[in-house]
Amino acid sequence: INSIIELVHDLVKVCYPNFDFRISYLTIFSESDNDFQSLRSTMQQLGIETDANNGYKYKLSSPFNYLGEQIELIRIRKPDIHRKELGCADLVYKKGDYEKLRAIALKKGFDVIVRKDYEMIELSDFKINAYAYLVRKFA
Repeated sequence: INSIIELVHDLVKVCYPNFDFRISYLTIFSESDNDFQSLRSTMQQLGIETDANNGYKYKLSSPFNYLGEQIELIRIRKPDIHRKELGCADLVYKKGDYEKLRAIALKKGFDVIVRKDYEMIELSDFKINAYAYLVRKFA
């Protein structure tokens, strides 16, 4: 968890150095079925488990604090050959900043992923072993 938080902070410095974000949701990518089961067993002791996309989500009984972040939600993702990174995080941005962030993303060539009910800007860098997302829900 500490490593993912550090990597996400590094991503923010590279991708949006003039903005301040906080992590709202952190995902750990498991590397194998055994790794997934081990992480799941550990997380079941730390919070309440519910189903989530490609794994399980945990509402922690006690928030995890590191580098100024207060993590209350963690997801464990099932192994995926397309996800070799350590993990990812959703970031909170200031209300009203999304259009400015989106314009910067398009100028810098970041991926803007559009879905039916939301879109998200993907922060990534070849040298950093994690992803981060700025999510905007529609209506």
